[in-house]
Amino acid sequence: MFLAGLVQRRLRESDGPNLYQVNEHYVKPLTLAAGGMSYALMKHPEGLLCQVFISHAWAEGLFELGDLVRRAWPRLQGLRNMYCCLLANPQNLDIGQLLSGPPKQSPFAKATVSIYTRLWCVYEAYLGTCWHKTCLMPTQPRQVVQRSVIAYTVIFPVGLGLLLGSLWLAFLSSHFALSHSLATMLMFANVTGTALCFLLSLLLKLTVCQFVKRWRLWIKMMIVRTLHILLLPLCTAVACAWYSMKTRSFSTAWQHFLHYFIPLALVLFNLLRITQLNQQRLEGLELSRQASHLHIQTLDEASCTNPIDEQRIREDIQGHEAEVDITIRVLMKAGAYNDALRSAFEAGFDISGVGNTDLLAKLGTATMLWILAIVDSAGFADNYFACNIGSVSWLYLSIATSVVMTITAPVLIWRLHLRGHHHSAFAVKVWMNSASLALGLPLLVQIEEHLLHAMHFMEEEDAAAQASHHQEHWCPRWYG
Repeated sequence: MFLAGLVQRRLRESDGPNLYQVNEHYVKPLTLAAGGMSYALMKHPEGLLCQVFISHAWAEGLFELGDLVRRAWPRLQGLRNMYCCLLANPQNLDIGQLLSGPPKQSPFAKATVSIYTRLWCVYEAYLGTCWHKTCLMPTQPRQVVQRSVIAYTVIFPVGLGLLLGSLWLAFLSSHFALSHSLATMLMFANVTGTALCFLLSLLLKLTVCQFVKRWRLWIKMMIVRTLHILLLPLCTAVACAWYSMKTRSFSTAWQHFLHYFIPLALVLFNLLRITQLNQQRLEGLELSRQASHLHIQTLDEASCTNPIDEQRIREDIQGHEAEVDITIRVLMKAGAYNDALRSAFEAGFDISGVGNTDLLAKLGTATMLWILAIVDSAGFADNYFACNIGSVSWLYLSIATSVVMTITAPVLIWRLHLRGHHHSAFAVKVWMNSASLALGLPLLVQIEEHLLHAMHFMEEEDAAAQASHHQEHWCPRWYG
């Protein structure tokens, strides 16, 4: 398993002291007083199995390195031990003696698995391709960036929606007819807008047009994501007014529940889609930022501070330069490298951002979508049954399938994650898309029914309310 450190650049105060300073003023004095061994052996005399190897620049800040390690650490795999040359090598001894032999016999090569920017890191990447290891870059967004994005894409829109909803209740609640008509029209607009965003996202996934594929990410982030952000405050405001309106009594608990579920589902669906698109956007930006720090595009641009080391490494890599160059391209495109990603890259598949290791956010979003799909299908089935509209067997099958998937999929994804990150990443992507379809399709059925009656909904509302007194069940047009 590889973990990627990055490259030299001008340090900020928040990056901390560079590793040269940490070595001279902390590691070397401490280990010299203990006998001259490495810091790792001083702490663990029995030694530890190398599970994760990181490649870093010595001019890198200590705090930044720690942040990158935490953000890129492979989760859900039970990994604990990390090889870092600063701590794993005896810094008080002559490191040149350890590296004087063939590069494949060096401590770095024996512990290896990593990426590159300096020539030693290039060599480690070469060994990774030979030994079929996985290289990872720290593409998980920084927490400060995540908090900032959540603030202006989720918290602010929801707060604005609550404010508008409060103003609605304060000034329009006394005008029942106006408030009810306006809430109905805006609910229709919310449902239609959410459905259009969902259909546009689906079409972008299924398109085969090369022109659309080139602009797919831009359309998703600048159009679909923006529409969801604009819909969120509107859905929140309308939900406040919708819940405050007086409703007649329902014959079943599910009918009563459905009346309140649709506004809630719209708010949650838009919120979850914003969260999902935010995560994808931030991962892409972080990957671009990390890839830009590599500074080199090919092996020829890599360098080593020690000319003797550079000569030995280039002699050992000679004839395999193309292998390392492919590793570089896959790593910068996907944020990770392994045999499966390389095969997909060479086959022409889009592997952008596939190497992100933070599956917890995606897993949580998909689980919430599946739970919403179960609740919606259950309520929809109960309403169909109560109104004697037709067979609901297909809905019961949908509910059973959704329950099974919600319970078993996280366990399956965790098992796949133990076999390799690329397996679980693909599984989460499929599960996320399936969740969107499972929730979106039932809602679209309800939307279709609503569109059929939208032109006559408000005019016939009073007559329907009076006639419902003589019915055993009241079947709102909104639900079909």
